[in-house]
Amino acid sequence: MTRQSLAIAGAMTAALVAWAAVLPAGAEPAAAAPALLRDMPLTIGAGDLPSALSAFSQATGLQILVDPRLVVGRHTDGANGSFRLDDALTRLLSGTGLDFAAEGDSVVVKPASTTPKIEGRTGKEPAPAERTTAAASIPQEIVVNGYRDSISRSLAEKRDADNVVDSVSSEDIGKFPNQNVAEALERVPGVSITRDRGEGLFVRIRGLDPSFAITTLNDRSISVAENVRDSGQNARQFRFDTLPTELVSAIDVIKSPTADRDEGGIGGIVNIRTFRPFDLDHNTLALSSSGSQATLADRLDSHVSGLASWVGDDHRLGFLLSAVDDQRSLRQDRVLGPTWTLYPEGIPGLTSKAPVIDASGIRPTLETERRQRKGFNAAAQWAPDEAWEVNIDLMVTDLQVRYDEKSYSADWNISKAVPGSVVIADGAVVSALAPATSQIGREQSELEHKSWTLGVNPKYRMAEWTLSLDSVYSRTDSDTPQPIRRSRLDGPIGLVAFSLPGTADSVPSLTYLNANLDDVGVVPGRRLEWRTEKASDEDEALQFDAEHSLDLAAFKTVRMGVKLRDRGHNYDRRDILVTDSVAGRDFSAGYFDSFPVSDFLAGAGGNLPRRWLVPDTSAFYTLMDPALLATPLTSSDHRNSYTVNERIGAAYLMSRIEGRLFDRPLRGDVGLRFASTRQTSSGYADDGTGGATPISVTKTYGNWLPSVNLASDVTSDLVFRVAAARVITRPNLTQLGPQLTLNSSGTILTAVGGNPNLRPYQAWQYDASLEWYFGKGSALSAGVFYKDIDSFVFNQVSTIDDGGLSYQLTAPVNGGRASVFGAEFAYQQMLSFLPEPFDGLGLQANYTITGTEATYYDIASNRRFTDSLADVARHSATLIGFFEKGPIGLRASYSWRGDVLSQVGTNGLSQYNDRAFGSLDLNLTYAVGQHLSLVLEGSNVTGAVQTQFVTGPSGTGRFFAGYTDYGRTALAGLRIKY
Repeated sequence: MTRQSLAIAGAMTAALVAWAAVLPAGAEPAAAAPALLRDMPLTIGAGDLPSALSAFSQATGLQILVDPRLVVGRHTDGANGSFRLDDALTRLLSGTGLDFAAEGDSVVVKPASTTPKIEGRTGKEPAPAERTTAAASIPQEIVVNGYRDSISRSLAEKRDADNVVDSVSSEDIGKFPNQNVAEALERVPGVSITRDRGEGLFVRIRGLDPSFAITTLNDRSISVAENVRDSGQNARQFRFDTLPTELVSAIDVIKSPTADRDEGGIGGIVNIRTFRPFDLDHNTLALSSSGSQATLADRLDSHVSGLASWVGDDHRLGFLLSAVDDQRSLRQDRVLGPTWTLYPEGIPGLTSKAPVIDASGIRPTLETERRQRKGFNAAAQWAPDEAWEVNIDLMVTDLQVRYDEKSYSADWNISKAVPGSVVIADGAVVSALAPATSQIGREQSELEHKSWTLGVNPKYRMAEWTLSLDSVYSRTDSDTPQPIRRSRLDGPIGLVAFSLPGTADSVPSLTYLNANLDDVGVVPGRRLEWRTEKASDEDEALQFDAEHSLDLAAFKTVRMGVKLRDRGHNYDRRDILVTDSVAGRDFSAGYFDSFPVSDFLAGAGGNLPRRWLVPDTSAFYTLMDPALLATPLTSSDHRNSYTVNERIGAAYLMSRIEGRLFDRPLRGDVGLRFASTRQTSSGYADDGTGGATPISVTKTYGNWLPSVNLASDVTSDLVFRVAAARVITRPNLTQLGPQLTLNSSGTILTAVGGNPNLRPYQAWQYDASLEWYFGKGSALSAGVFYKDIDSFVFNQVSTIDDGGLSYQLTAPVNGGRASVFGAEFAYQQMLSFLPEPFDGLGLQANYTITGTEATYYDIASNRRFTDSLADVARHSATLIGFFEKGPIGLRASYSWRGDVLSQVGTNGLSQYNDRAFGSLDLNLTYAVGQHLSLVLEGSNVTGAVQTQFVTGPSGTGRFFAGYTDYGRTALAGLRIKY
């Protein structure tokens, strides 16, 4: 069955009840709308009626409005030939006991014997105050006409919501080249994403760092996958690369909270909704298969998915299964950033006494990955009578990654540069001739993220009460089935001439005067690094809710509930270094592989070596004594590992409001939530001599979190909203762990530590917006927001001694106050007023601007100062154009995010800033009959690259810090639905 017919089944009968409530009694049948008087050829075969109506909608561009239960199980003889459209509909409905009525460019299907045809309306929807409560939570139109109707439904949900929320439906997700859910959300106002190897990874809401957003699944808390590739753990950010879009029916981005939802997201809440059988309402089978290729990876990948749903004739019992198997080959050509070093009084003997910065070196890197993502979703619904309903949801995902990194470095000593060769611009060394060392390395690993979530939700309705019990258990295991193995060679390579680029699309130029990196023996061995990482994240919760109808002034319902949640996160890491059989040794050709590509960094400006020696991991690891694997854990292993447990008890009370203000309809909610958190951080601390001693820190705190959301229908097509709430974001679990990670691989010794005594971010937030719904599926909105953060967390750099060595320690501390403020603008319009065929065109656009200000404390100078918050995207925007007419669907989406600054506050030059980045995606679909669609998609079709920069000592100038090119991706496939 087509995607459009799935949309029929997704709506509920209450929508028709709402329409009927505003129609005049005994209305006379209306003449057929002009749109139905057209003649056109149709090829709609005999079969089930929902599919036939969907095919009619696709071919004609007309919207079909229908109660799904009217058409399930009914059949039609079809319509083949040239017809006037009203005659074609009559033929399709012949013998079904159904009739239709025209309403503008829409058609309402209804029982022939009971419902008079509907008078045409003015094009404006009834004011929300006139809608029934049952209809307020669903789209006001049941449509079966593809992407344009999907975004119309999302817009209707936004309009009817009491709080500030944006939604994306499955039609929207399925009709764009989305590798995962994060990329589907990129088109929501105020949302931008961070990418990893070209694939969406984390979500930013209103520019804030991803850790300020929480993710729920069917309104339930869920476990998260952890980064087990390097030292960048977080344990709060949901990794969207683990979740295929095919398992998702809709996504809500909730920007103003309500008291009944989980606390923890100052940025907002992303709620993922999965498919359930009653949503589809009838038996459904959907299959898709496609092949894709990333231009740089040069390998064809397969993608298959399927969904099957069964609902009993009495609509009492339903089952749904969906699954996906997705393979993806990735390649990134990169030049990783240097370690910029500040010389406060210039470089001795080479420059003046003015402050100057030097890059110290660069590291060209070739990364390849082979990913396989599997997902499975099962749902069962049982409604034995009008009082009871039981929902059971199970989701299982498995992401396997094989990673291979090949790199070399040029690490120069600027203090020994050839006199007269140093060139300085805006306080930075941009070129010089200096002696250097080079590290040639290879890293190979296998990573895996396994996750499963089971939720059970019985509901019972009696008289004026609705009782609900919701339980969930979620667990995610992230580990390295094949350890991370690094082979390192390092040594002096004579003089190197370098020049840093002045443009974003270039990489540094680099010339080795005395060495060839492709020659065996150019540098001796340094060491082998062997690492395993394992993280487990468990989240279990039990929630009880009760709702009671009221008729007390403006208070229409009272809702109350309690929730108990137990969250446990464990992270273990082990490292083994091998130097005895490697350091200083020259290796023969048998220890190396040939360089695998001939076009490394082919699209970048700049001139540097584009091939080099590639260590053979298997050959090098024959030098590692297997007995090392049985040795006891070291003090560093202990200090790298930690466990954090959170036990959260929450209770809330809220009421829904309906009334009038200044004689205009007013709706909304007011509530209060209290959350008590008991947090225990366990691990190992530095004992002052380089050893580790066990430590456990318990911290308890409580938060009162009031919230209010109000929406007023100023006119029938103008909605004004205001919202206010007290919100929190708990620090990420890695920050709370008492671990200490030492990094001795570079020329500068660094360390990263945690702080179990951190307090959560706390903030008051405020929203106001004005939304103009000026046509069907069309709106223009503008909103402002402000967040006043009481105590934010920032990284503070200090110096520690460990084992006789001095390290620069970066650790989190609570700071002073911070504020986040900004505005959102969104526009959506169906251009149906244009002459054919241009009436199939539509536009979407949004833009968000975010400003920040924070107070920092600099431990070195013992002073407080004001700066921006780190990792906030100040600007983000999306522009979408689409065309749908008959069997053709075409969409183009351009998403852009401005600079993201990390080099703020107490963060030093080692914090790189992300330069502005935009990506263009395309999608073309063609419907071949009722059940088959062909699909062509392209991601990042312009081949945009991501770059990073640092600023000079005076805050001016932009200097190279990183370059990443992951190329384009093309996909071709087919979709079959019955």
